[in-house]
Amino acid sequence: MTRKLASPAVQAEVTAEYNGLPHARITDRDGHADVFTNGLPDLELWFMALGGHFTSQPAPDGSGVVMWTLTTDTDHGHGTPIRAWALALDTDQLDADCADAIRPHAA
Repeated sequence: MTRKLASPAVQAEVTAEYNGLPHARITDRDGHADVFTNGLPDLELWFMALGGHFTSQPAPDGSGVVMWTLTTDTDHGHGTPIRAWALALDTDQLDADCADAIRPHAA
């Protein structure tokens, strides 16, 4: 039996440091790591390094703010699950290199 040596947040932080990925905060939640970034450019860097897919959800108050989520993991489909987050204006768009990874809006 293999023993897990670190929490999801620690594993995500090691992955971030190894890949030079920016982050504001990393926390554990229900067996995955939540990574909070400073905006879409940071979120795009996580995607370029680790892959995954994006969803977005507009703020319910109609403020023009969108929460983008990248669902990925620490090892290209075989590692600890990660959800990386970024807030953006609804007029901001992901880089065209990321367009194929966008999934329908979150429910």
